[in-house]
Amino acid sequence: MNHEDPLISIVIPAYNEEEYVEDLLRSIKAQTYKNYEIIGVDSYSTDKTKEILEKYGAKVVETPKSNISFARNAGINEARGSIIGLIDADYILDKKVFQEVVKVFDDDEKGSIVCVEPKPRMSRKGLRKRDWLKFKMLNFSIYLYKKASFRTLVPAAYGCDFLRVSAIDKAGVFNEEIDVSEDKEFYARLRRYGAFKMLKSGVKVSYRRHAEEGLLKTWFIYFISSISIFFTGRFKFHFRAIRKKNRAK
Repeated sequence: MNHEDPLISIVIPAYNEEEYVEDLLRSIKAQTYKNYEIIGVDSYSTDKTKEILEKYGAKVVETPKSNISFARNAGINEARGSIIGLIDADYILDKKVFQEVVKVFDDDEKGSIVCVEPKPRMSRKGLRKRDWLKFKMLNFSIYLYKKASFRTLVPAAYGCDFLRVSAIDKAGVFNEEIDVSEDKEFYARLRRYGAFKMLKSGVKVSYRRHAEEGLLKTWFIYFISSISIFFTGRFKFHFRAIRKKNRAK
């Protein structure tokens, strides 16, 4: 690392994520690129989430339990880096993700790229063995959908994204009136200021909510939220918490 390496600010919203967040933090510590800070946004967890975040050197910002938009904005407000990584607590990164993110932004001399996202891969944690093939197929479909959407005005970016702070300054932060599909509304605004790109390196994606709620119900809620956001600019719906212990990885 040298003094010209940009600082990446990693924002991790979390509430009672002790069964998952340590896997993410280990993958962050294993990164080949070392100039980063970790900001954990904890909504007064009742388990060991806060202690685990602090164990891995995260700056913990405690906020009331509201929604993901509120938590992400709280983390963005504390960030010092020129690149912000918004990562959900149940993801796991390949070790060269940060290195590739910085290279993409460094090579983009015109600043035309505003968001970089790792390639999604399926995480088996929280899934029954009989469901692995189903979610593997779902993950491949999502990968193709994301790749295609990055060429449109409404990119399907969510879960693990790296953004130029200068682009967030132009587009504004997340709309806190939106509980579900908040990323769709936010990234549609961000897309006005540049392109989205997918990395070769990947991230393991959790499909625990789809497994617990059911695919049809989960996608129906996201569909209804998208319609509501389009017409009203807001959507309120609280998923029940998904906290399952002792699942196989």
